[in-house]
Amino acid sequence: MKLVQSRGIGAIAALAVVATVLLTAAVGTGSAAEASACPTFRVLHNDRIGAANLPAGVYEVIPASGSGLSCTQTSALFTRFLEDYDGSLPGGWRVTPQGSGKALFTRSNGPGFSVARTRGGEEEGNNPALGRLCPSSYTVNHTSVVGPLRFTQGKFLIYIPARSLISCRRASVLFTRFLGQPGGRLPFPWHVTNQTATFFKPAHPLRSAFRIEPLSGT
Repeated sequence: MKLVQSRGIGAIAALAVVATVLLTAAVGTGSAAEASACPTFRVLHNDRIGAANLPAGVYEVIPASGSGLSCTQTSALFTRFLEDYDGSLPGGWRVTPQGSGKALFTRSNGPGFSVARTRGGEEEGNNPALGRLCPSSYTVNHTSVVGPLRFTQGKFLIYIPARSLISCRRASVLFTRFLGQPGGRLPFPWHVTNQTATFFKPAHPLRSAFRIEPLSGT
């Protein structure tokens, strides 16, 4: 009787091991499936995030195993980091270049996500997350200060956020006006978000807004 009981326990243990293996495999397969199912992300122009070089094109955005991040969360984070003006990422995030068109994003409390370009793209276009990229670059003729931000001599891009009613032409005129303000003070009622260089009116922060970003090389 004891021998039979021993065999029964052994059989149950064996089944438990098999079940554990199958469950682990299923979880691994699910994670891989979720990563591969993440929608691609379009970078509208040659860009940089810190030291990472991100040429225009279509990118895969892949949550790291054990990160607990969903596809939606990683896409939102990538969008936020692309909007960053000074390359200093918020919330303890860090970027590690992995070659042109590839980057790894990690955080102080664990793994994050990676991005990789899968194919090239045009310099102009739209991305619902980033807003509308104005077709022509803007040239700053000499280094100027606007509010807390310093715009060095060179070319810049103008983005119109998705819900903004400002035209590209109007944004260009406003930016020219801001660059020419004495002492770099913004005229009333305009404000600027330092981290993303987004100019807006507090009364209508979504309807009246535009964003400035340096034009990076490849």
